[in-house]
Amino acid sequence: MTTDTPPRGFSRRALLAGTAATLGALAAPPLAAPARAQARTGNPIEVLVLGAGMSGLTAALSLQRRGHKVTVIERQGRIGGRLLSLPLGDGMFTEAGGGHFRSDMPLVLNYVRHFNLPLLSLNDGLPVYMVDGKTAKSADITNWPWDLTAEERNVTVSANLNRYLFRAGLDTNTVLSPDWPDEDLLDRLDDITLEDLLRPVGASPAFLKLLAANAGLFTPYAQTLSIIPDLAYHFGDQNVFRIQGGNNRLPMAMANALGRSNIVLDAQVVRIDQTGPRIRVGTKDGKEFTGDAIVSTIPFSVMDEVEVAPAWSAGKARMFAEMEWDKTVKVIVKTREPTWLAHNVRGWPMAGGDRPWERFIDITGNEPGGHGSGFLYLNGENADRVLAAPREVRAQQVVDLFQQDLPGLLGDVVSVSDFAWSEQPWIRGSFGSTPVGGGWMVKEWTAPEGRIHFAGDFTTLKTGWVEGAIESGLRAARQIDPEARPLSGAR
Repeated sequence: MTTDTPPRGFSRRALLAGTAATLGALAAPPLAAPARAQARTGNPIEVLVLGAGMSGLTAALSLQRRGHKVTVIERQGRIGGRLLSLPLGDGMFTEAGGGHFRSDMPLVLNYVRHFNLPLLSLNDGLPVYMVDGKTAKSADITNWPWDLTAEERNVTVSANLNRYLFRAGLDTNTVLSPDWPDEDLLDRLDDITLEDLLRPVGASPAFLKLLAANAGLFTPYAQTLSIIPDLAYHFGDQNVFRIQGGNNRLPMAMANALGRSNIVLDAQVVRIDQTGPRIRVGTKDGKEFTGDAIVSTIPFSVMDEVEVAPAWSAGKARMFAEMEWDKTVKVIVKTREPTWLAHNVRGWPMAGGDRPWERFIDITGNEPGGHGSGFLYLNGENADRVLAAPREVRAQQVVDLFQQDLPGLLGDVVSVSDFAWSEQPWIRGSFGSTPVGGGWMVKEWTAPEGRIHFAGDFTTLKTGWVEGAIESGLRAARQIDPEARPLSGAR
């Protein structure tokens, strides 16, 4: 037995969590009890919500509806976080951040319904694949040229994936429950990648390459815990929506319901002090706010810019340092018309491969005007390569390569641009997720630090999804007031 083998009956995750808690107790003085006890008395309290994205607005609205005084403090000069809709002209919008919703996202759809926001229907993915120098359409499964197993042939990527998940004891329904995973699954899935999970149940290397072309080249190598909900959304439901006029209409509607006077913009939080009877929050421009509790949606990627007293516990400090943040780039394309439809390819994604352009996402759907709308979606080394190129040519270079590889699909290109969240100083990354062996973070982000409660899609296993952001905002609000509820009666 090696020295780092856990004693019988103890999981590696439990030991890590216990060690972090012990170190935290030694490193910092005791914190005041979370504000939940105050809220239970029925007396309104003052809550400071750090961030005006979906998680922060969700928490703020649910607490305000319970009678608490809520102030939202936002670093940027706008509302919405990573819901950012960009105009393309002709009444069209593209999405720099969250690009779509699906019908297995009850919280999102209830909020959209509550504010009576009009929806656009999109197509789910029917892509053309370009892998290992070979090209074939997903619609033409009888002619796929890759070295698939007999049971993988004549079956779609989605059907194959769902079979393998079933063999591994999973499915695309239960993994979307807010309380997934249980303790046993957390231990079993923590230290393995998706490839580690799927290969023993029959997945071939060729299938994993096609899965990566469809879902992103990082997919086989991602920690199973962090990638399974993402796959469940993409491969468990084919109903895809956007909000007409831009997805950021949803946070704007929520901000209006909260009251703009309760939101402070252009206020970067640089100091949090909860050593006294009231929490004090200081901003870079010298303002100070006081309250009884905090909901922090500050991305962990920039938490090093915030001075806290007392210091973070060892577990929280380790989580902030070790969470992985992707650097996603979107190369945004508007075309004269959605020419790809005539080629029998469409949707999310319309094309995917192991080439530097990675994936093309078609978000046109039934948007009026007749133009085509989409973006090339790059991660990892492909994203790094784009970010290293001169800004004035980098987007066009990606589009040119795509057109060289798959000529004719885009037709007449009207405009090209790009957007990268890693270049936004308030977050410096796109998606925060747990690394392999990082399942211990789940307990860390769900546990308050004194009177600070954490929210943000990155504090769920639904990272990058609005549903996860809403879930996290409700979780933080209920830690403060157990009777906090979402809008429209959603659970």
